[in-house]
Amino acid sequence: MDLPDDLEDHGSASFWRTYRLPIILGSSSLFLVALSVVLLVKSTQTVTPIQFSHMESSSDALGVNSGDVHGASIQASQSANLGTILVDIEGAVGNPGVIRLPAGSRVEEAIQSAGGLRSNADTAYISQNINRAMKVADGMKIYIPSLGEATTSYNTSSVKTGGETSHNINQSDSGQSQSGAFISINMASKDQLDSLPGVGPVTAQKIIDNRPYERLEDVVTKKAIGASLFEKLKNSLTL
Repeated sequence: MDLPDDLEDHGSASFWRTYRLPIILGSSSLFLVALSVVLLVKSTQTVTPIQFSHMESSSDALGVNSGDVHGASIQASQSANLGTILVDIEGAVGNPGVIRLPAGSRVEEAIQSAGGLRSNADTAYISQNINRAMKVADGMKIYIPSLGEATTSYNTSSVKTGGETSHNINQSDSGQSQSGAFISINMASKDQLDSLPGVGPVTAQKIIDNRPYERLEDVVTKKAIGASLFEKLKNSLTL
């Protein structure tokens, strides 16, 4: 049998009044228990710190071996050193002595770096016998004569100093050394080269066109003359 609505409402209100406090306390207890469980779980969790066994250098991080980096720096240093050469310039210049020049410099630049020509320099001899546009090589010797000096005393022979060879680019009026045995492949005129046995005007011009030479053998490697002709002439040639 259904109860009237007013009786049901009265029963609900009576139930709430009777059990209100236990219900509130029970709900609060359940909430506190749940909160305690959550906090307990969080407190038992351990955070594992990130550990680095070692710090990699920038080169290792990039996959580059440190030895390779060191070797590359040495090679770079050596390359930088190859960018300069030493030339010994003496005679009638402002500041004779050994000078440092950029690789690929010319005789004229060497003269200017040494203070330029002095007023007593033998300019007539220089214009006839010294190619001021020629590139200088490391260890080369240049002598600038003064007026009145005997030009026949200047030769084109190689001079060995301290185990290395330096080259005198000056030559006598004949284009040969003091002994008359050598002709400079760097400085001799076309007629002087043409005077060599087996060398005609065409070959002489090839020798001139392929200047400068740092070694006698360069006339072969630069294909100015053939190997067989070089073997016949090498005792008569100098730089």
